[in-house]
Amino acid sequence: MGNCCSIQIGFENFLLRGWVCVVGHANYVCKLKQTLPTLSAALQELRAQRNDMQREVDVAEQRLLKPFEQVQLWLSKAETMITKAEKLIEDSPRQMNNLCLGSCASKNFLSSYKFGKNITKMLQEINDHVSKGAFKKVAESRPSASVVVRPEEQPIGLESTIEKVWHCIVDKDVGIIGLYGLGGVGV
Repeated sequence: MGNCCSIQIGFENFLLRGWVCVVGHANYVCKLKQTLPTLSAALQELRAQRNDMQREVDVAEQRLLKPFEQVQLWLSKAETMITKAEKLIEDSPRQMNNLCLGSCASKNFLSSYKFGKNITKMLQEINDHVSKGAFKKVAESRPSASVVVRPEEQPIGLESTIEKVWHCIVDKDVGIIGLYGLGGVGV
C-alpha cells in the first residue's frame, strides 16, 4: 500500500563522485613535477613586476611625489609571496625524492599531498596578485602645507619717499639720487 518516501541512491553516482574527489586530490601529487616549473616561472614574473613597481615608486619619491597606499600594500604582499614561494621551491627537491611510481605515488603521501596543495595554492595566489598589479599611476603629488594668511599692512611714509624718488628719476636735471636712513623709518 503505501510507501510514503522512497530514496534512491545510485551506487554508480556515489562511486563516480568519490572517484572524482580522490583523483582531484591525487593530482596534487601526480602533477607536482609540472606545477613546480610553472610556480618558478610565475615567481620570476612576480619578481620582475615587483622590481619595476619599486623602481617607479623610487623615481616618484625622488620627484617628491607620495606613493599610493594600494601600491605600497601590493609591494609588501608581493614581498611576502616571494618569500613563501622561494621557501616552497627550496623544499621541492626533498619532496621530489619522495615520489615514486611515475610521480603518482609518494613514500610519504600525506606530506607530498600537502606540499602539492601548497604549491598549487601559491601558484594561484601569485597569478591573482600579478593580475592586480597593473596600476595606471603609482604616486600623486603631496598635499601642500597649510598656509596661514596674515593681514597685510601698508607701510606708512614709504609711498611719499617712493614718489620723491620717482620724481627725481623722471626729472632730467637730477644726476645723482642719494637715499639714506633706515628703510621705512623716514627720510
